[in-house]
Amino acid sequence: MDVKTAMISIAITDRENAYSKVNEVLHLNAENINLRVGYPMKEDNVAIIFVVFKGTTDQIGSLNGKLGQINGVKVKSHTLKY
Repeated sequence: MDVKTAMISIAITDRENAYSKVNEVLHLNAENINLRVGYPMKEDNVAIIFVVFKGTTDQIGSLNGKLGQINGVKVKSHTLKY
């Protein structure tokens, strides 16, 4: 399969309960993550994480699916074409 680069935006709307679960999923996929930038908004119980992920379509879909199953998390991804 072709290796693709995806930009993944993760919005955590329940930081207290979901943040550690998101970190666990990202840690398990660390070998494919080229960039991770986070913006915690503790006062609002919200966090935004932006990830550049390089992997197969199946790996990108799997990561999105695992993150999307966590309560209080919304995920959007865009695959780069170059």
